[in-house]
Amino acid sequence: MADSDLSDLNLHRLMWRLGLPAMAGLSLNALHQVVDAAFVGRLGADALAALVLLTPLAGLVAAAGIGLGIGAASATARSLGAGQPQAARAVAGLSFCAALVLAICACGGLLVFDDPLLRLLGAQGALFETARTYLTIQAFTIGCAIVQILCDFLAIGRGNARFSLMTLALCFGLNIILDPVFIFWLDLGVSGAAWSTLCAQLVSLGVWARHFAAPCRRPALGPLRLLWPVLRVGLPETASIAVTTLGLIALLRIAADLGGPAGVAALGITLRLVFVVMLPLEGFAIGVQPILSHAHGSANAARFASTLRVILRVSVAVTVALGALFCLAAHPLARLFVTDPAVADQAAMMLRCLAFALPAIALRLCAQISLQAMVLPWQAALLGLAPMGWLLWPAMGLLVPGLGLVGIAIAVLVAAWLAALLALVTVRDVIFPLTPTGASA
Repeated sequence: MADSDLSDLNLHRLMWRLGLPAMAGLSLNALHQVVDAAFVGRLGADALAALVLLTPLAGLVAAAGIGLGIGAASATARSLGAGQPQAARAVAGLSFCAALVLAICACGGLLVFDDPLLRLLGAQGALFETARTYLTIQAFTIGCAIVQILCDFLAIGRGNARFSLMTLALCFGLNIILDPVFIFWLDLGVSGAAWSTLCAQLVSLGVWARHFAAPCRRPALGPLRLLWPVLRVGLPETASIAVTTLGLIALLRIAADLGGPAGVAALGITLRLVFVVMLPLEGFAIGVQPILSHAHGSANAARFASTLRVILRVSVAVTVALGALFCLAAHPLARLFVTDPAVADQAAMMLRCLAFALPAIALRLCAQISLQAMVLPWQAALLGLAPMGWLLWPAMGLLVPGLGLVGIAIAVLVAAWLAALLALVTVRDVIFPLTPTGASA
């Protein structure tokens, strides 16, 4: 499948061509997460709590792969924008070497240190045994995910978001089909969810191997200095995602202390629904980010600003609509994952609160990808750390002691909007450049 021309003068057509496939790809990821949680939720509260506890652990390890992928996609798009296709192939080769090392270390580390990690997460009794069984297989899925994530980003960085969509559709679709087979028909329980993921990933990686065998895309080794632009963008993003995930793990641990497995399940349902609806939007932003990187690489400030304005308009419109849906259908949505009325009521209350955070999350995301495209990684990392890091915990300290579990949701809401205000200040001059008279254009 041919790569898209990132210099296409029809900007809106190019944005939709790249953004919609990536958006659809992460929508499939969102659907997979909903179905996965729904199947596991049928096994009981302990099984759902185990899935909720281990999901952010997987995200923490995969943060390295995501950071590497974002850095590689950005470097690839800039190399192509500068007319250096061989450099783009070398970036891919060096990035794959780094991804393989990360995958081996991640898988080995999780298998060796499984017990202390689970105790750190607060797993005890039956929950500990259930989570341990799942983690044994999940370790291998995390290793595969690191390589798979890099493949996705490299294709997107070349403007080939449609092929990324096809492989994601294959992976998540196969995963959804295999879930009931492994969980119920083969009677593997919660570990069956991990087995179905692993099988789907192996098929997907086989497709990626064929894709990158094409001469124009075949990874090549080059000088190590080409890895620096990848790491320069990727390491801060990895740190941002890692800190965000650690914050999520801490939130779940606090929920466990306040409400036990039921509290973990309620908060997990709420956060999963928020992530599920934000994933398609994040996919659109990731899909069009190469246009921003290409515009920056070719020094086209007007094209950069126009692209960012479109992303902002789409993001705000979508998240306002989704927030309204969350407010109106909070309880039915919660009941999709759990049959316990008390847990569903608790989750619905927190979901209505976080519905108002969706536009704020979108604004922060738009600013963050623009900073990455401009090769301002530390500013992007600082912004990324805000909602689940340095802005969240002061709010947690003020609200949770008096409000309990609901205080967690309110603290996340407050931190999200403070981060959004910071994001608007950060990108204001890019979106509304000053005219020669000193007024905003």
